Amino acid sequence: MTEQYWERVGSLREFGDQDRISVIIDDVPALIIRSGETYYAIEDVCTHDGQPLTDGEISEGQIECPRHGARFDLMTGQPKCMPATQPIRIFAVEVRGEEIFASSDAPEENSSATAEKQSPNQAVQPEQLSEEKPAEAGTTPVSELAPMVGDMLDELKKVVDPELFVNIVDLGLVYDITEENQDVVVTMTLTSPACPAGPQIISQARGVLESMPGVKSAEIKLTMSPPWTPEMMTDDARDQLGIF
Repeated sequence: MTEQYWERVGSLREFGDQDRISVIIDDVPALIIRSGETYYAIEDVCTHDGQPLTDGEISEGQIECPRHGARFDLMTGQPKCMPATQPIRIFAVEVRGEEIFASSDAPEENSSATAEKQSPNQAVQPEQLSEEKPAEAGTTPVSELAPMVGDMLDELKKVVDPELFVNIVDLGLVYDITEENQDVVVTMTLTSPACPAGPQIISQARGVLESMPGVKSAEIKLTMSPPWTPEMMTDDARDQLGIF
């Protein structure tokens, strides 16, 4: 077994009255975050658009991307809401006296909220749910499970704004997706409150989701808060529209 390598990355004196400091761990920009007596180490980047998390609000064990509002669990790195679907990288961290040490290895005691133990910064892949296994008593057969958020986002990419000819996911119109008992709720917006294609987009979004195995119903909730801006688009959308 390879011995875990630790490097000094900072000291408690650097915090002052702040709850975080910026450091470099294994040549990666990172944040050391203090919450009470607990310290966390995360890569300083949002997996949605590559923006720093440095100034993000920290609350209830999560950090929020200051740009588009994606939230990540400080312990596991897992995304907690849209528009992020991939986890952020986390690091092991130790406080030794006044000095802070970190390791590029993830903390062994943390695990993602899946049936099988995984690395905390490892997303559940669709193929992990693809194999049919005998259902144990009191469990839901794999074939009846609701699809993962990433799969639903891929399906929603089939819905294209008829005026801009860009799918609603890359446009940044989809804010959140939740599921309970195979009932899916999508919170999304439109490029403008008076968008004439709104009814068509909503109908198509509901249709593609309800056609997915494991989805009993899909509800589309429209919101204008926060209002849509071109900054919410992905790089692919910008390329399609010729925005550089």
